[in-house]
Order: sequence, then structure tokens, then C-alpha cells
Amino acid sequence: MNIAIIFLAGLIQSSLQLSFGALILLYHSSISKHYKKTTRRLSRSYVIGCGVMSFLAVGCTAFLISVFNQGAMNTQTLIVLIGALLASALIMWFFYFRKGDRTELWLPRSFARFISGRARKTNDPIEAFSLGVVSSFAEMPISLALYITSANAILQLNGSLQVAGLIVFAALAILPLVVLKIRMKTGRNVVDAQRWRVQNKAFLKIISGIGFITLAATIFSFWVI
Repeated sequence: MNIAIIFLAGLIQSSLQLSFGALILLYHSSISKHYKKTTRRLSRSYVIGCGVMSFLAVGCTAFLISVFNQGAMNTQTLIVLIGALLASALIMWFFYFRKGDRTELWLPRSFARFISGRARKTNDPIEAFSLGVVSSFAEMPISLALYITSANAILQLNGSLQVAGLIVFAALAILPLVVLKIRMKTGRNVVDAQRWRVQNKAFLKIISGIGFITLAATIFSFWVI
């Protein structure tokens, strides 16, 4: 069941849209300034940055949980975690996307402009990597509960499987980015990806919120009861 919880948390993390949107901006800006080979290199570095951030975030969270709880989380802390997951579901449904026909997110406008500006000015792999790290970190108010859940599940695995659990979460978290990168490599237009986001905004909100609730119910059923 712990593997299933890690898998579900990773899928929910993959449904968050900040990193995906920043990659679209990076593609759109780079393709107009550079050769396709350079754009692919920048996008690859960006995706690696997102994956490294997810891996380290869960790993550090697991370390902190093990230090402060001498192992996995206790029942009282799990109840708080469940509340955070349910609150995240409400945030996804009502606050994550701004109102309107566009895909603007909940971020403060100044920080959103910062991410957008960095995506447009990124010209080398190191900048792209750091942009991936920053965009993943910026989702922390929403993804922190997912990191904690995955970290707690990883701590309950055998030692040989804990690193595998970290890799599974990080791989799932960047899966949509990898899919987008592959589609761009095969000649798809970045405009098509953005159009899909706009058309499916309601679906993304609903499925992400349901995912948070399902994860909370799973924790309650298998870790609390």
C-alpha cells in the first residue's frame, strides 16, 4: 500500500501546472531565438531541474520526519496531514486557477512575472536547470502535503526500496514534462499544448482535487484506522 500511496501522490504532483506552464513559455521563447537543438537542450535541463527538485524535496522531508518522529509519523500528525490534503483539494477547485479563459495560476502577480521573465530570458542549460528548480519550489504551498505523504510512505519501506520510492515519485512528477518534450521533438506545436491546457482547465481542477481527497481517504483507511 505504501508504494500505491507514493504512486498516487506522484500522479497528483504531475497534475500541477506551474512547471508545465513554465516549460511551455521556455519552448515558445527559445524556439523563436535558437536552433531546435538548443531548445531541446534547454528543455532537457529544465526537466532535469524539476526532477532533481522533486527528488531532493521528498528525500529531505523523509529525513526530517525520521529525525523528529524517530520513524514514520504518528496518528495525530497524520490527522493534520489529512486536513492539509483536504484543504489542498479545496484550493485546487476554487483558487488554483484564476478566473477567466486563460490558465493563470494562483501565484502572486509579481512572482508569476518573475517566472515568465526568466523563462523568456533563459539561454543556457544552467539557467534552464535553475528555472526548473524554482518553478517546482514555487508549487510548495500545494505540493508540500504530497511531499510529506510520499516521504512518510517511503520511510515505511525496506531500506533497499526507499531510493526506488524516491525515484518513482520524482519520475511521476515530471512525466507530463517528458511527454511534452517528446511531443515537441516529434514536431508538435507548443500552441497546441497551451490550447489543450485552456480547454481542459476544468478537468485538471476536478481530477487534481479528487486526487487529493482520494489520497486523504487512503491515508485515513490504511495509516490511521
